[in-house]
Amino acid sequence: MNVYSNGVIKQMELAVNSIIKLIDTISEEELNIRPTAGKWSIGELLSHISVLCKADFLIGAGASEEELDHFYVDSEPEATKLAIKEALINNFNYLKEGVTSFREEELLRETTSFFGVKHSRYEWLLDTQAHLFHHRAQLHSLIVHVLKREPNVQLFE
Repeated sequence: MNVYSNGVIKQMELAVNSIIKLIDTISEEELNIRPTAGKWSIGELLSHISVLCKADFLIGAGASEEELDHFYVDSEPEATKLAIKEALINNFNYLKEGVTSFREEELLRETTSFFGVKHSRYEWLLDTQAHLFHHRAQLHSLIVHVLKREPNVQLFE
């Protein structure tokens, strides 16, 4: 694997592991808490986090909007902590296997998303990393500010 991709995957793996630890601080009942009307519940946020690695990989591969809609419908986990954690791990592994199979020229090849953004496959990987870190921060903030507890989970090395 490309040395740069390897570093991104390593950081994403750390993020996935910390998300799992954050999930472990939440009760099944707390998954239903919706801090703001019209916004995701904690469980809905976690469901999104659990599929985003594969979804973003598919977007970077040029999947159509219809293909993404089907993916989301077919892949949304049950609203349980175990199902969410399993989906997160499986979808991250999908991304990891896909990225590790790319030769350098494949990483540099540009693709255009169904919504018109053009990036190299490596840039899509960086976008996915940022997306994952963004939602991990949201989850951490919900635990601290809504559930009123310090999760004591290390977020960075």
